[in-house]
Amino acid sequence: MADSLSRITSMLETARDLTLEAAAVASAKLAETPTHLRPQEVSSLLSSRAERDVLKGLKYITLLISKGEDASQFFTDVVKNVSSSNLKIRKLVYTYLLRYADKENDLALLSINAIQKSLGDKNEQVRSLAIRVMSEIKIGSIYPIVLLGIKKCVNDQSPLVRQSAAISLVKLFNNYGESSKDELVESIKKLLKDTNVNVLGSTILAYRDICPNNFDLLHGHYRRFISLLDEFDDWSQIYTIEIFTNYARLYLPKPKIINTASDNDHEFIELPESYNGIPFPVYDVEYHPDLLSFLNKIKKLTYSRNEAVVLAVGRSYFHLTPPKTFREAQIPASLVRILLTGSKETQNFVLQSILYMAIHDSTNFVQYEKRFYLLPKDDFNNSQFKLKILSVICNENNIKSIITELQYYVLNSEDPRIAVESVKSIGICSQISEFWSSKILKWLLNELSNSNRDKLITSEFLNVIRYLVQQNKIMNIKTVAKLSLLLDNGLLVEDARETVIWLVGEFCGIESKLAPDILRKLMKNFSYETTAVRYQIILLASKVYSYDLENYKEQTNDINLDNYKFDGTISELFSYAINLGRYDDDYDIRDRSRMFYSLLNSKQTQLASLILQAPKPVPIVALKRINDPLEISGTAKENLILSLPIDDIVRDYNTLPNWNETNSLPPDSIRDEFEVKAVAKSISPQSLNTINSEENFKKNGLKSFTPQYQQKKYKLQSLDDFFANEIPIPTTSSKRKVIYKEESESESSSEEETSEDSEEEEEEEDEGEEDEEEEEEEEDGDEDEDKDDAGDEEEGEENQEENEEKEENGNGKPQTKADLY
Repeated sequence: MADSLSRITSMLETARDLTLEAAAVASAKLAETPTHLRPQEVSSLLSSRAERDVLKGLKYITLLISKGEDASQFFTDVVKNVSSSNLKIRKLVYTYLLRYADKENDLALLSINAIQKSLGDKNEQVRSLAIRVMSEIKIGSIYPIVLLGIKKCVNDQSPLVRQSAAISLVKLFNNYGESSKDELVESIKKLLKDTNVNVLGSTILAYRDICPNNFDLLHGHYRRFISLLDEFDDWSQIYTIEIFTNYARLYLPKPKIINTASDNDHEFIELPESYNGIPFPVYDVEYHPDLLSFLNKIKKLTYSRNEAVVLAVGRSYFHLTPPKTFREAQIPASLVRILLTGSKETQNFVLQSILYMAIHDSTNFVQYEKRFYLLPKDDFNNSQFKLKILSVICNENNIKSIITELQYYVLNSEDPRIAVESVKSIGICSQISEFWSSKILKWLLNELSNSNRDKLITSEFLNVIRYLVQQNKIMNIKTVAKLSLLLDNGLLVEDARETVIWLVGEFCGIESKLAPDILRKLMKNFSYETTAVRYQIILLASKVYSYDLENYKEQTNDINLDNYKFDGTISELFSYAINLGRYDDDYDIRDRSRMFYSLLNSKQTQLASLILQAPKPVPIVALKRINDPLEISGTAKENLILSLPIDDIVRDYNTLPNWNETNSLPPDSIRDEFEVKAVAKSISPQSLNTINSEENFKKNGLKSFTPQYQQKKYKLQSLDDFFANEIPIPTTSSKRKVIYKEESESESSSEEETSEDSEEEEEEEDEGEEDEEEEEEEEDGDEDEDKDDAGDEEEGEENQEENEEKEENGNGKPQTKADLY
């Protein structure tokens, strides 16, 4: 028991010592990178002659950069170490220059010679960083040098250097613009023939930034790039998919839509410009082989972890295929899945893309209705697009659930902006049918009287009510009368009162008895109203008076108004309102009152009628449902697309070139693959040693100079033979000079030997064994090909001398160290 306890205690102490030792090593490692240094200390470290201090200072600067702090004040001290022989120091210096070379171009120019020499460095990482640093320097005088360096790196043996050359092409184009385009395109043309997928990915990026419309470079690489698409990194896949989507619209024929519901198998149409323009209830799709291979290849990428890849695939399917293929490829499900896993910024972009697609065909996303319900974590930007999507995918089957959800947001949302957007969405959903329009209008009127509601929400209520009322004025006279009652209780805010008064004025021509009575009530508190409401009262008085004059002319045919009663009730109300307006405090009200008085005080009232009685546009144009903007061509189509409620970046992302006409398409032979030659790999020392020179001599018709006795024929051995033979340990051949010294018999026969002599004897025994092994190797003829006959004779003499030495020492007894020296 005691032994067990002691052993456990010993193990615990050992573990404790190891833990303390590991902690000490870790702290020492961390101490190599200081966390707090003064600028003077950093400068002194960078100016030190000791590489350790310089490396310490560079690590501290790298630490500052990683924290997002500005380290440009050390630029001069860092550049001084650009020619350092230490590889780590040069890498850190180049990394620093990549960050700040564009800010200190003049100082960076001092190091251009050292950086240019690094393009021939043996280390591929140094060459890679060197070309990238050179391309960051924005000085026109070194443009030829940088371009020459890029051309050199394009043909480099290392894929890393060629990839950096492709990235440098973009930097060079950004620095020098279109003037350098022709020369850079030649380098892109060479890099497109590369076999390394990393190099090709960076080349695609350079192509996208420098010459995105030069599709002639891609014809011979189209099929090869598609076959390598799943080997690219995520961002290379994105750019490749976007580029080849545009390529397909220009150089591949449209898919054929074949009517399968008809008995005529030959009835088909090409994919129409309108996304919903397919007239067949049931159809099949026939694709060009090159387009089909592209679609099949990117279909697998819908399960990518990168949201941008999924979005690029969705864009391609939306613009290249009909709705049937779009749904079969599970593109809607992939886009909706991003809403659960992506960041807020990504979700916002995806929601706008879904809105763009749903506006063209809402059936693609109807089944995912509940995925667009608001979540507590949703911010306003994402919430507003979710609400717009709900209003777009609303139909007779799901309107009840969507309206209920939107009403809940209006009444319970803590953010008034979300409530306002919900009211707008309710207005869009009301267009489904007259039944739902009247039902929604009734709900809005009931909620309008709530005085505790935010002013923005109440104002939006009235905007939707105005929109709904103007759709059918005759059927909504009672609604306007009910709204006018709200003007008496003083519960409406300024914007709401202004809206209701304007709406009453629009109904003067339909119900002539309603507006004069409302005007009479409003004139009592004219001086207490706000500026906007006072102007609407004067406008209402002018409309009432104008309609009264027109009705009198139609009934009596008295065009000159000779018998009109200018002392009537309506005329008096108009005069009273105009007099109040002509002496109002507000300049605009005074000017407009005088204008209306001048238009209506003469017998010729045609101009006044044209201004006051002209049909007004629907106040909320954004609430109109957009069926399909692609059904309209030309300028009207562009205007509708520009009016979509999405950001410009999403609109530009979904703007593609038009399909090319079938008659003008080039032949398929232009996509025959180019011959791609692999870049020769660098030869390592090991590969040099393994080169069989004898085979090279045979190829050139020469005979080998290897002696015949050294050539050995090998044969297969059995397992028993293999283990029976002693495997010699390879040793390097060494030449020794043996010095013979005579020794007396008494000394040789001495029985007292020190421990040192015994050790020396053991060493000599080992040497003797080595000599025996050398003899076996010579008998086998396994010596190098370059040994000449003279060398063989010398070795023979040495072996003979060693035999004589053994005989003299008595039956091969090894010599002592004293014998040799």
